[in-house]
Amino acid sequence: NNLKQFNSDEIIMPADAISLIRSSIEDENSDMAFYDNLIRKAPSQKEKMIIQGIRNDEEKHGQILRKIYYDFTKQNISYQTPVNYNFQSSSYRDDLEKALFSELAAVKKYRKILSAMSGDYYILLMSIMTDENIHAAKYNFLLGNQR
Repeated sequence: NNLKQFNSDEIIMPADAISLIRSSIEDENSDMAFYDNLIRKAPSQKEKMIIQGIRNDEEKHGQILRKIYYDFTKQNISYQTPVNYNFQSSSYRDDLEKALFSELAAVKKYRKILSAMSGDYYILLMSIMTDENIHAAKYNFLLGNQR
């Protein structure tokens, strides 16, 4: 395929996609724990509700990713609460910035995974990637409120 010359690192093999899906499951679990803490730090009910919606999406993403992983590998990955987090070390604004850039990094990862998917899997992963873009926009909104 002549397109590989343009973005060779963007087009991956299915085995690499499965590996990225596995790491994405761990990322979504970590994000949920991080966002639970961010909800506690949020200064208003409106901000808490926005972050809660994002957190709920991350939970849904984890479920979808575990199903896709199982379909390809026949191995279950159960949810595990992340450990070794020091949530109190940064400010609410710093955590919003961290969340924003985490969402943007997730978009790039899902874009890579999409290159190896088709059919329903492509559609499910596209919905997750779209959610991650929406989350980034919401975190930009919340950061704008911090000025």
